[in-house]
Amino acid sequence: MQVFRTYFKLLKSQLLSIIIYAVVFLTITIAISVAIIGSDEGSFQIKEVPIAVMNRDRENAFIQGMLEYLDQYVDYYDIEDSEEARKDALFFRRVLYIMIIPEGFTQDFLAGKEVKIQKETVPDVAEVVSVDNAIDNYLNKASVYLKYVPDANAEDINEYILDQLSKDTEVTFVTTQSKKDINANEFNRNYYNYLAYVLLAVLITGVSSVMVSFHNVDIRRRQNASPLSVRSMNLQLIFANFMFVIVYLAVFLVAGYIVNPFRYFNRHLLLYVLNAVVFTITALSISYLVGITVKNKNAVSALSTVLSLSLSFLSGVFVDQQFLGKAVQKAASFMPTYWYVRANNEINAVSNLNLKNLSNVFLYYAIELGFAVVIFAIAMVVSKRKQQIA
Repeated sequence: MQVFRTYFKLLKSQLLSIIIYAVVFLTITIAISVAIIGSDEGSFQIKEVPIAVMNRDRENAFIQGMLEYLDQYVDYYDIEDSEEARKDALFFRRVLYIMIIPEGFTQDFLAGKEVKIQKETVPDVAEVVSVDNAIDNYLNKASVYLKYVPDANAEDINEYILDQLSKDTEVTFVTTQSKKDINANEFNRNYYNYLAYVLLAVLITGVSSVMVSFHNVDIRRRQNASPLSVRSMNLQLIFANFMFVIVYLAVFLVAGYIVNPFRYFNRHLLLYVLNAVVFTITALSISYLVGITVKNKNAVSALSTVLSLSLSFLSGVFVDQQFLGKAVQKAASFMPTYWYVRANNEINAVSNLNLKNLSNVFLYYAIELGFAVVIFAIAMVVSKRKQQIA
């Protein structure tokens, strides 16, 4: 087992980098995951938007009722009705929305004519949409009452609308998962997603650096002249790689369970662990290919950073896949990390675990293993050609 022992002696030279990666990124992933879980995602609060109203129509019950309705969505601020004052208020963001009610608006609306409220807004601000929706909602409801209750006046319309909006509907979400299950699964999803980056960075740093040494031209020539067969050397290297990978992954699996504030062992966790094992095999194949392809350890260090970051950012490790563009997702589908993250998201979304619901999860596992097989095959071809050259 001379090759096996030599492997771990060479790995010691990268031990500091491996430990730093583990400690730093384990700390970061835990902090981010806890922050996400700690946020009160179950509650919804309306964010009130600062607006100003320029009423160039006469004061009347209809406009007063509309502004009373909007009061639950906005905060009203008084500014002077001049172009300079309006521009200053928007520029300095004292208000995000200026609502201008034109002269004759009430009379035209009650007469059934098409009317339009003018607006001036801060560009590219999402909150503007909520104000537009609130205004449209009120006017649409008022139009309905005018159509079907033609004798109604402005006071009646306001009373109908406010009475309708005062009625609450109780919504009950039925799920087979307990609150503890949901929190634990959400933490695990984030933790195991971030784990993809750590595994890629560490395995490329460790495995590839060692493989560079073993595939040095001089080492290969000495090996060819030694009584140790190529088959025996490769088997020992494979065994050593798997030992390192298994131990390192086990550390993260145990750490992920211990630091989970909602520590809970369930079937979802087993699926996350299985996905991590499958992806680790794929990450090992990438590391092996890098190790026998590059010529020096400096290149390994650069590739470790570039590959781990690019695969993680494009595949949804750091940014949720639902926020990635279609073109990015299409390109990312050619990367194993994409399917790893997608499997984790699918596991988190499934509450009732059965073969039918988990069919997509197992499909993603198979795709990850497919990447591993293809990359290992390419690595074997490269290795054979290098041996012939030596």
